[in-house]
Amino acid sequence: MWNFVQSLQQPPVQAAVITATATCLSALIGFTAVFIQIGRQGRNAIKANTKNEELKRKVEIYERMLEATRTAAVAALDVTGYLRRFRSSLDLGDVFPQWGKLHPPAERYVEYQGLYSEASTGFIGVMTVIESWHIIEPKLDVFSLAISAGLDELRKTDRTPNLIMKAMPFPGHESSWAMPDAVERKALEELIDQKTFEINRLSAWVADFQVEMQVLLLGDLFLKPIVRRNPPDPKQFCIRLDRYEEVKRELRAFDFIRKGEELDAQQRAHFAKNKS
Repeated sequence: MWNFVQSLQQPPVQAAVITATATCLSALIGFTAVFIQIGRQGRNAIKANTKNEELKRKVEIYERMLEATRTAAVAALDVTGYLRRFRSSLDLGDVFPQWGKLHPPAERYVEYQGLYSEASTGFIGVMTVIESWHIIEPKLDVFSLAISAGLDELRKTDRTPNLIMKAMPFPGHESSWAMPDAVERKALEELIDQKTFEINRLSAWVADFQVEMQVLLLGDLFLKPIVRRNPPDPKQFCIRLDRYEEVKRELRAFDFIRKGEELDAQQRAHFAKNKS
């Protein structure tokens, strides 16, 4: 044993030991560096895969949202187009009275009512999408409030007597149809204008929602500024999340929102009083 220790003290042996030790240390350092590099690459790969899956999920959500907004927009165009064609038929009867008597408008109330119902259902469908993905951005509730208020304003136009039902020819009795008189015609045109306005405003708000979802879901893919609506008519104001508080103040002008807030405050006061 002593001889072995003494042999290690010989310069050639010490040189060999030092060389071997240095080689082992170099190998260890190299292995550690490779191990660290592999770990870093693995973490980067996991991070990249997670990011890709997140973007993929966002695109899927956007496609679902796009389907709902497109359905609502098409249904809204169908019903407003139907009303415009009916109005044009009446205008044609004014210009050619004999033609109007021989050829009454082709529009029928049952068909109009079906289109009207599809448009309302389409807007409600957009609200369902908003509520389903509210977790994406809590401020999206402003769109649900706006569409609810807009639908309430649209329902208010369905007042008695139903001028549209009265003015459209009844199936099977087209020969007995008569052009509305001047008073009825004026009221009818005002009603059509009002319905068209309410439906167009709802459609614009749905388009605003689509724009905001582009920012929220596709902003990481397309790093470009987006242009929002800027209507001259203040009643057709744009709904945008960067003006959330301002938009909520605008919505408080609607009966639906104001009465809802009043009812909520009354219920909270009632239950607070009972609890105390």
